[in-house]
Amino acid sequence: MESLLGQEYRPLELPQLEDPHPFLARLRREAPVVLAPTFQLWLITRYQDVLSILKDSRRFSSQDILRSPLELPREVTAVLEEAGFTQDYPLLGDDPPAHTRIRGFVGKAFSAARMAALAPRIQQIATEYLDAFPRREGRTDVVAGLTYPLPMRVATELLGIPQEDMDRIKKWCEEPIQLFNSGQTPEQQLERAQRIAAYWLYLRALVEERRRNPRPDDILTTLIEARIEGEKPLDTREMVNLASVLVFAAQETTTNLLGNALIHLLRHPESWRALCEEPARIPQAVEEVLRYDAPASAMMRSTTEDVVLSGTPVPQGSRLLLLFNSANRDEDIYEQADRFDITRESAARHLGFGYGTHFCVGAPLARLQARITLETLTQRLPGLSLVAGERPVYLPNLLNRGPQRLMVEWKA
Repeated sequence: MESLLGQEYRPLELPQLEDPHPFLARLRREAPVVLAPTFQLWLITRYQDVLSILKDSRRFSSQDILRSPLELPREVTAVLEEAGFTQDYPLLGDDPPAHTRIRGFVGKAFSAARMAALAPRIQQIATEYLDAFPRREGRTDVVAGLTYPLPMRVATELLGIPQEDMDRIKKWCEEPIQLFNSGQTPEQQLERAQRIAAYWLYLRALVEERRRNPRPDDILTTLIEARIEGEKPLDTREMVNLASVLVFAAQETTTNLLGNALIHLLRHPESWRALCEEPARIPQAVEEVLRYDAPASAMMRSTTEDVVLSGTPVPQGSRLLLLFNSANRDEDIYEQADRFDITRESAARHLGFGYGTHFCVGAPLARLQARITLETLTQRLPGLSLVAGERPVYLPNLLNRGPQRLMVEWKA
């Protein structure tokens, strides 16, 4: 008998928006592979199913996975087309060999040596933002004051985007998600499309300027000048689409990772104290955060043929939602999976950054920023705590999860 549990999947509404895990646990037990008719997505909730899909790009394609299920009015699509916007997302929405080609270019720009060399600059930025906090005691929204601006600053500096454009870039980054994944009036859709068009024109101008005036330490310049034997260089359209992906991924994932880390570490004061006393534990704590409440909570795939997952037939052409945040709490993989444990040795098995071909290219940078930021916070504000009664505010989103506001306080 077909399960109706998929009809109860409402991740954009309370209470699932605030805490999706009770419902995800029920799905794993009762209907690990089920159609959610509201989104026309098959929900994949168990670790082994998710992992097998991530390993198999032949049967489970990334092509067009981020294309909107919504039919937009013609006047809206016309605004986007005139600006050169397409729903092509290099790296995220490609299969081999196209993905292999783009990943090769990005790998040259995001080399391990380049990422490691960023550590002193990240430390400077973290110190600058914390210097703006009151010296002895105080209260602040740590998202607005630290976890949003720090990764955004790192991302824009990497790409050579002027700091004065940082705030509008952040707002522009969120427009495609809101346009293509949430219900709005035609007037709201048109306004969002106009802002997306402005963003694409901005990025195009930036790429064209960098072609004329290369900068030696700039990732855009590296990507423009990169050459791989047998492959054509990146053209301007590809560069613009890739820049949009890199800006979003470089800052959104880290902002959400830091926010989620602070929520759970401060909800477990013994864990926070342990990190204050022994900062060397921070990297392992970051892995547990990625397992327990991943910033990239899900990703899509589509089936290229009929398949069977956990005994459930799924037809060719179906769109799948791989629920990383469910897989990472699978009781068959992790003992006491709902327990937050910064000493958990198996935490690094998480799927918080994906797996295999599509493993997040920015994962080393996200981990580096998380480590440095948490080290600095534990040294500077060991008395940090959540404001009493604080309930994090989450933006409704199928694929990303992190607080939009988080009030903290501290005493001398």
